[in-house]
Amino acid sequence: MSKVLKVACLVFDGVNATDVAAPLEAFAAARDERGRPLYTPAIWSVRQRTVRAESGLQLSADRMLPTRAGADLLIVPGGAGIREPQNLAGLSAWLLAHHRRFPRIASICTGAYALAEAGIVNGNSIATHWRHASALQKRYPRVRVDADALFLKDGRFYSSGGVTAGIDLALELIENDFGPRTAMDVARELVVFLRRTGTQNQFSAPLQVQTAASGRLRDVCAWAAANLDDDLSVESLAKRAGLSARQFSRCFLEAFGAPPATYFKAMRLDASRTLLEQGASIASVATASGFLSADVFRRAFERQYGVAPSDYRRGFMIKRGVR
Repeated sequence: MSKVLKVACLVFDGVNATDVAAPLEAFAAARDERGRPLYTPAIWSVRQRTVRAESGLQLSADRMLPTRAGADLLIVPGGAGIREPQNLAGLSAWLLAHHRRFPRIASICTGAYALAEAGIVNGNSIATHWRHASALQKRYPRVRVDADALFLKDGRFYSSGGVTAGIDLALELIENDFGPRTAMDVARELVVFLRRTGTQNQFSAPLQVQTAASGRLRDVCAWAAANLDDDLSVESLAKRAGLSARQFSRCFLEAFGAPPATYFKAMRLDASRTLLEQGASIASVATASGFLSADVFRRAFERQYGVAPSDYRRGFMIKRGVR
């Protein structure tokens, strides 16, 4: 029988409920071949046993912060409440006193504030929600803040971007502990993407269109997203936008921080994932996504996501009995 690992999660008034529930649900879904749990949870509260999440949901902790703490993994979730002075002071002081008792510590979203305030990640790289990255970096200049990564590992410290990225981080930890088969089974149970890589950007390509582009550029990008198998060369798109190729490239770079070719390749790969999840063949996905051949598509997909498209597709064949 595999060793059952203890996962402790901290809670406080104003915690983000998804930051708590999402990773814990992933760990709870991890089972051995006989269906026995591989992790056991513990919920520890900062100031009172019952706390109210920022959504209004009430959460009940198993106990207050222990004076002799210990677990295989400690999770520090985020939420508006973590930046409340009393919560932040209590969390950071406790972390500073007890962090060495945990072989792994993982922050979810703005949970990174507590680790940074405690000073235990000075000199480390840490991920957080993109919206809070700038403020976190300004407040804690000795920490290297990554606004883009879904999750990061730096030594024994793990960190993830916003909310649901906590599931991606949990899958990474489950795979490290019990192997890819167990992580795949958990992903199937939760019906999520089997292991987005930690360095994958927090924004999908279509979402970037909505947030970064405007006017003619947005219209052209929206058209491109619906016509990925068409000609998406700079010259063709610039003509559609009524700009010269040079003007189009300059405006595009200003809006997205990347040249058009790089961006539309990412958009095509992003769209290919949906087709693979639906069980489409590699050849048909390559054609529909606008790649020159299946081989070109395979190489690009694996470089981007760290997994072969056939393995990615297999992870979503939940009802087909494919292992």
